[in-house]
Amino acid sequence: MAKSFLYRFFGFGKFPTRYHGEMEKEGVVLQDEGLSIVLRYRNFRAPNVYYGRRVSLVMGSIVLTKSSFACFRGNIIPPVFHVPTAHESFNAFDFSLDEKGRLGVLIDAPAFQEGWKGTIDCRIPCENAERYLQVLMDLKST
Repeated sequence: MAKSFLYRFFGFGKFPTRYHGEMEKEGVVLQDEGLSIVLRYRNFRAPNVYYGRRVSLVMGSIVLTKSSFACFRGNIIPPVFHVPTAHESFNAFDFSLDEKGRLGVLIDAPAFQEGWKGTIDCRIPCENAERYLQVLMDLKST
């Protein structure tokens, strides 16, 4: 998949520099940046937030380490998610490939974060979507 033109020209969607050290210590397995990530919120509720249906497009990056999986939206905004693979909230994630070859991450919000309701559907157009899916499914089954 091609990188976003905003990444190529302006650097939007780069992997956040403040997380480099932490991710390197964990041991990076797969990493991709400059992605046009689609976030779909359905009946989503969190403290002070409500979305009946909302679609957002963000420029971001994803990284899979030996012990965590994270999706970042730029260098300033907090991550979409950053979850240790050994934590019970990792079971709230369902992984798939859609018809366009994008990595699909469906998050059951109540199981992921206490006080949240609804679902978050992330569509991530990365070059190694099949490899990400294979590794994530292996991590989830262990």
